[in-house]
Amino acid sequence: MTALQPYPVYKDSGVDWLGEVPEHWEVRRLKTLAHMQSGDTITAMSIDETGQHPVYGGNGLRGYTSSYTHDGDFVLIGRQGALCGNVHLVRGRFWASEHAVVATLHVGHVPYWFGALLRGMNLNQYSIAAAQPGLSVDRILNLWAPVPPKLEQTAIARFLDDADRRIRRYIRAKERLIDLLEEQRHAIIQEAVTGQIDVRTGQPYPAYKDSGVEWLGEVPEHWEVRRVANIAELRVSNVAL
Repeated sequence: MTALQPYPVYKDSGVDWLGEVPEHWEVRRLKTLAHMQSGDTITAMSIDETGQHPVYGGNGLRGYTSSYTHDGDFVLIGRQGALCGNVHLVRGRFWASEHAVVATLHVGHVPYWFGALLRGMNLNQYSIAAAQPGLSVDRILNLWAPVPPKLEQTAIARFLDDADRRIRRYIRAKERLIDLLEEQRHAIIQEAVTGQIDVRTGQPYPAYKDSGVEWLGEVPEHWEVRRVANIAELRVSNVAL
């Protein structure tokens, strides 16, 4: 990524939030790129934990059902709720619920690029403030956006897909490292408080004795083994959490 360079020439997009764009890109309203329409109503009784076709709502996957409303590559936009404006790229046969806006791209545009574009536009900021926030499809369609040629849309999509895969791989590796560190932390605490290691020297104690407690095993010879009641007073808090 560090080797990436800016385009050679830029121009003013005429859109406040966008600023300058590469000179050969267009700036167009979203309605010239895609048709958008809310999905179809589906009841909770028709959605199962497993099934043939996924059901997507405003916040992503809701479950599965036996039939479908769409077949192909589509971009879904959350229409209602605090997370309205979130974007999902969906492939294959699926059911889009009434809480999702389905964007059907016009010929000549790349779905993955379009989904990334919408994420970058932060559509949630255009939601209507109410008890149940929501997006107006007409308002979304009239937003201005930068539009590169299709070949560049494809290149951008491939670049972002590759970057996303690498970042997810790094995240999984870091999560595994965190799990291992948590296991190590637990083991260190266990060794320290049960006397398996003398924290002053980093070595085991010179002599041990049977604690008489099955889970504890041996403890340093000069340690005592006492009931918790002899060490601390425990009370149930009456404070509501």
